[in-house]
Amino acid sequence: MIRRLLRAPLLLAVPIVIAIGACSEKLENTVGCPVLCPGQQLDLIDTVFDPAFEFDTTLTGFPLPGFETPLLLATRGTELDVRPIIRFDTLTRLYVPTGDTARPITDVDSATLTIHLVPNGLKIPNTFTIEAYDVADTTLVDSLPLTLLPFFEPSRLFGSVAIDSANVRDSLTVRIPLDSAKVRAIIAGGTSVLRIGLRVTSAEPASFWVVSSDDASLGPRLRYRGTPDTTVAAASLVPFSRTPRTPQNVNGDYPDYVMVVAAPDPRAIARSTVGGLPGSRPYFRFNLPSWLLDSTAVVSAKLELVQDPVRGLDDTDTVTIRARMVLAGPATTDLFRAARLIDLAGFFIRDSIRTTPRDSGLKRLEINGALRQWRSTPGIASVPQAIVLIYEGEGARHLGARFFSLEGPAALRPRLRVTYVPNIRLGSP
Repeated sequence: MIRRLLRAPLLLAVPIVIAIGACSEKLENTVGCPVLCPGQQLDLIDTVFDPAFEFDTTLTGFPLPGFETPLLLATRGTELDVRPIIRFDTLTRLYVPTGDTARPITDVDSATLTIHLVPNGLKIPNTFTIEAYDVADTTLVDSLPLTLLPFFEPSRLFGSVAIDSANVRDSLTVRIPLDSAKVRAIIAGGTSVLRIGLRVTSAEPASFWVVSSDDASLGPRLRYRGTPDTTVAAASLVPFSRTPRTPQNVNGDYPDYVMVVAAPDPRAIARSTVGGLPGSRPYFRFNLPSWLLDSTAVVSAKLELVQDPVRGLDDTDTVTIRARMVLAGPATTDLFRAARLIDLAGFFIRDSIRTTPRDSGLKRLEINGALRQWRSTPGIASVPQAIVLIYEGEGARHLGARFFSLEGPAALRPRLRVTYVPNIRLGSP
């Protein structure tokens, strides 16, 4: 740790002074000003903690399946291949003929899957095709999406639709006609479910967002009629998942999610990585002394990170990285869980890093808001001295950045530069 007094550029022998004017409050007692009194002079002290923290690690797998919003649908040759999975585990198995009572569905007519497509910055190809596959298999582990990859083969194709770029503006509602005979067979099965995997194919790179089921009006919707009679109302279903059954209520997170078949991997040895697919979050645990947190007034606390360039797909695009304070208590020993129990973006730490994957050099992030929360309170356990870094496009884009970690060369590892005012004397003027 390196500590020094900050000096004015032209008065090297004179400390920078904060002059406090006379109190303007009128007080009914004789205690005087409740804060600094006139005439006090304070030195700003600059302290460098090297290394910045005592522990760091990179955790991968964010967001959790089902928490991606929107859903990425992309193909970029062998570099990027992402496919949404949509579940309809509760199907309407009865229909009501006009003027009659409900009957079991023995025929299916006009089955379609409707999705809402949004361009995400990549040039829209002249033509592209969206394919829907039957990927239902409840015997597989729900938390391992890649187990569904073998189901993306011709015999399990539900339907497809070719799209011309002239029809795509800010967004596009896409109706994919499904094989009604296959839908009827699933409904007649009684206990079967209908799960659809989406894939985009094109001679050019293609990348879109699919509005997830979190949006009740624009999310995916399955429609079919239980009879060829067009006077009978069609069934209209939103995504729903019945599995996994344990832990309890986790199934509610799985109505739709993405399967990452291929994506650039920004991770490297002795680096802290943020972003990518699946998303990574660096976890930093500090061990700052109590005298700094409890006995000083911290003016600035800048985390200094040295970026290591990541070259590859879209490496000149801008990424925004935010620090989030970990709120998990000391009883939470699972770091992956702790990295999800965090404050809201910009709540305690408002600063951010804007960079590109291929950039390099020193980056600074103001985290004074976290230090203020790390002050100890007698009788109350404080939150841990830990933060995570999160890419704002986590789960929705493949971009990532990386910084040298504690395992990197001494000259490149993270540092924390703190500027503070020593303990302020209170009392009467």
